[in-house]
Amino acid sequence: MLLDARNLTLRYETEESLVTAVEDVCFQVEKSDRLILLGPSGCGKSTILKAVGGFLRPAGGSILLNGKPVKRPWADRAFVFQEFDQLLPWKTALENVVFAIMETRRVKKAEALTEARLLLKKVRLDSFENSYPHALSGGMKQRAAIARCLALKAEIILMDEPFASLDALTRQRMQEELLALWAETRFTLIFVTHSIDEAITLGTRVILLSPHPGRVVTEIAVDWSKIDSRSNPEYAALKEKISFILFKDQLDYTI
Repeated sequence: MLLDARNLTLRYETEESLVTAVEDVCFQVEKSDRLILLGPSGCGKSTILKAVGGFLRPAGGSILLNGKPVKRPWADRAFVFQEFDQLLPWKTALENVVFAIMETRRVKKAEALTEARLLLKKVRLDSFENSYPHALSGGMKQRAAIARCLALKAEIILMDEPFASLDALTRQRMQEELLALWAETRFTLIFVTHSIDEAITLGTRVILLSPHPGRVVTEIAVDWSKIDSRSNPEYAALKEKISFILFKDQLDYTI
């Protein structure tokens, strides 16, 4: 087991009170898993991701990575956020990826350049390696951010609704590209989304969270060897099952 969240309770302070965002949540992540956290706004999905990233200490329970408690951010966990402006604006796409590689102190500059160019080719940005972030589209910026995460060779890639701000066609293309990258490199992914379609498309496992405070309602396995495509009745049945579980409590939920 790569990551083990045990009886996780997470709280944060507001001006008025101490808010419990997540209560008694348990889940495990195996190597090469694509785990999706799915639930309504305010259920603590992003808060869980921050805790796994080491940015938030649990108020109760624990998060173990390779059997050791997560206590702080580290290069073994890499983030891709929803916001496009997560690249260093004064560096080109290539320089952003090289910077990530050099931070790991694994290789020298010449090797880092070669590795960065290969990564940009994997995310179809090799023609834009000398472009600065302001000259890239939203989808390009997200692909560059993904390349930078892969450059870190992190144990887990954490994605917080990274495609939510993209138009529908670009979002679907990014999902396809992410799956193609996963097939090639088999990275481990924890992905937060509001979209049932996105959860089914990207996940091998989907954890459904209740409204605030977030608790695990159930976990659903996704088997694309049976689903095959979005037009398959198996896909529609799985989507209906997830929708029913979420809507039965009259959740205001985005499909």
